[in-house]
Amino acid sequence: MKTFNKIYAVVLVVAVAFCGCSESFLDRYPASSTLLQDQYEKLDNTLEGSMRGIYSMLYAVSDHDAFGQRSIDMYGDLLCGDMALTSETYGWFSNDEKQQVRTGRSGYVWTYYYDILRNINMVIRTVKTQTTLLDSVAVYGFPTDGMKVIDGSGNVVHQYNSEDSLHAVYYAQALTMRGYVYSGLIRFFVPTVDHLFGGAYNLTNYPAFPLYTEDNLDNGPQPLAMINQVYNLVESDFDNAIKYFETFGKDYARNTKLEVDVNVARGLAAYYYLNRAREIDVTATDPLLAIPMRKALNLAVDVIDSQNFSIIPSNAANNGVLTSGFNSVSNDSWMWGQTVTVETAGGLASFFGQVDIHSYSYAWAGDTKVIDKNLYDAIPVWDIRKRWFNDGSANSSFTLCPDKKFFSAKNPNSTASDDIDREWLSDNVFMRVELMYLIASEASYFLQKQDSAQLFLTDLISNRIDTTAAATAAYTTFAATLSTPSVFVQELIRNWRLELWGEGYGLQTFRRLTSHAYRWYNESTDTEEEKVRRGSNHLYNAGKEMDYSDETIFTLQIPASETNYNPNM
Repeated sequence: MKTFNKIYAVVLVVAVAFCGCSESFLDRYPASSTLLQDQYEKLDNTLEGSMRGIYSMLYAVSDHDAFGQRSIDMYGDLLCGDMALTSETYGWFSNDEKQQVRTGRSGYVWTYYYDILRNINMVIRTVKTQTTLLDSVAVYGFPTDGMKVIDGSGNVVHQYNSEDSLHAVYYAQALTMRGYVYSGLIRFFVPTVDHLFGGAYNLTNYPAFPLYTEDNLDNGPQPLAMINQVYNLVESDFDNAIKYFETFGKDYARNTKLEVDVNVARGLAAYYYLNRAREIDVTATDPLLAIPMRKALNLAVDVIDSQNFSIIPSNAANNGVLTSGFNSVSNDSWMWGQTVTVETAGGLASFFGQVDIHSYSYAWAGDTKVIDKNLYDAIPVWDIRKRWFNDGSANSSFTLCPDKKFFSAKNPNSTASDDIDREWLSDNVFMRVELMYLIASEASYFLQKQDSAQLFLTDLISNRIDTTAAATAAYTTFAATLSTPSVFVQELIRNWRLELWGEGYGLQTFRRLTSHAYRWYNESTDTEEEKVRRGSNHLYNAGKEMDYSDETIFTLQIPASETNYNPNM
């Protein structure tokens, strides 16, 4: 769609260099800003190097409020109001707090996803044209016994080799990442069903955004694809990625948690299907609703049942709810994340450089990001996660900041200028297993499996009970009410917003579950209102009702740079 930007060519070279590839890989890299397909295919270690380059784009820095996936996570959490900017000195992320994202944020989000997409499509095309893998699968099918294909008579009709297996893993990784890209574009650039003509619309005639694959990569700008075309591609990519991982990648162990594997593919697909189900009005008795919801449930359960990850416990000296700091990929709950090194640290242009008051950060220096006060007030006394946020009894200038959720391992406590972390080596989390429990709970609820829904949710919140006797007693009283549907759905929403606070899931939670209304406590009338309101601690629009009907706030607009460049728009 666009030329391969020079900055990302540099990122790709650097990423591969750090991974120990040969100097010939670097020598063959073009000096121009465009990487041609024939040049790309002649590179040494093409698939491995290219996938590493793609992963490096997840944390590539463009500016101090544009540093890859974790900056996009912040956009959504600020836009929906769960994260609040309470003071402003430098101005980063202020438009997101103001809910004025169409003034410039659309361009970065658009470019971020499409730059990654072009490189993914090059990997997929290379597998198709430069290896025999897909041709062999088309003729013989997938391996059924190790790397062997066995016919009905027990004869070996084909034997795949280790090279085939490796090609299959990289192919599965690329398909997973393409599903990630397009599902991200859907979440930001496609209105929800409530916005599309009150839900009365036809998926075959709603234009979404241009669809690029390995087949039209060199065909110039593409027209807007219909949303059902996008859905079909995303679902095909995730399905195939999981199939290739499961059949060819059984013995494959990823080098780092930055690489996607079968469980990351399942997790991304589960979250996609959960949001996809929202495009079928969840308040209607439509049997089609069960299709994506059931897929979301099954995929989330597959991850949980793999037993490769575990929920962060509430009470642990290390890697507990209050002691992990969400700063290390070694945590058993992390499914997908980036190990930050001296070479890859973004410094101030990073999540911890924006949010962590224990590091030399904008939050420490004047642009403080905190939890929305209404959301904080909704945390019950038994919930240990209330202690993630500064209650104002100490360091009152940082009231409600996440000083016990996100903090540097080097400096977990102090905000003194002589103590703060100036290395910014805290790792970046992209996905945790707790997400799978929330997906499974929500999907079960909409599939009218109340017992299962409650079980998945209590699996999570039973690990979030404070350690005091009073808290335990309060939780016991609360747990007895959880079987009441109205109580359950409010607790489900609260856990989506609280457990994953600062991790980029707030906007979609708001878009997906607003029909069930967040409760807001009106102190002046001493009543609960079925509205979503920003807390009183927001720097902009404090106390404002979140107007869900205003699509222009919560759905990004295709940027002018694209509409001006693409003659098909």
